[in-house]
Amino acid sequence: MGPSILILSACSGEKAVDEVVTCADIDGSSKEELVNRHPDKSLPARSLYTGDEHGHVTEAVDRFKAIADVDWRIISAGFGLVRPDTELPAYECTFRNTDSVRRRVERMGYDPDSLTQQEQVQRVANELGISDEIEAALDDGIDVAFVVLGEDYLNAAGSSLSSIPEDCTAFAFAAEGNRDLIGDCQWVPSTETERDALGTTWTQVKGYQLKNVADNVASADDLLNLENAASVREKSLCI
Repeated sequence: MGPSILILSACSGEKAVDEVVTCADIDGSSKEELVNRHPDKSLPARSLYTGDEHGHVTEAVDRFKAIADVDWRIISAGFGLVRPDTELPAYECTFRNTDSVRRRVERMGYDPDSLTQQEQVQRVANELGISDEIEAALDDGIDVAFVVLGEDYLNAAGSSLSSIPEDCTAFAFAAEGNRDLIGDCQWVPSTETERDALGTTWTQVKGYQLKNVADNVASADDLLNLENAASVREKSLCI
């Protein structure tokens, strides 16, 4: 049996089909009900999301599968932590829209005026079970974890990233301003320096870095020898 990898990435606003489900729909119905209501607008998460970063992560997952057992989880602002084969209806719901998050907090029975924006995101995420499910995934014999999340989704992950098991080596690709959100993960910089070196955009850089790591890790031994963030960063910049 090869090493076990956990990859945490975010959903994308870009979808393969037009959105037919809103945050209010999601908060009022189960995922299964919504999929059954919109069968022609539902796809597995892997295929539903079409954002650039998601595309790079997909390529990385496929490459890592050649040398490791890969558990890929996607944080969906609508539905919580999902697997790539989880069937989802095309939806419009994000942690980035402050008004949308505020309304969800109210629907969940909380007073948004008593919470900061970060706390509002975390409250919604907790109701979706995101942090607990990440912790459970990390506890499932994971050797190496890669976290590919922007600020809002790191907020959604909450305390789970401060509960990395001792036998798991975790790396988080993140902007410098988000270092305080990555918990016990080792920080792999995704800054202007890396974006410029890769000649890419801010919406792609973290996923691009992960894909490059997957391209430059040739064996299970190489993967298990990724002991520090500096070595991961070096591989993430090798095109």
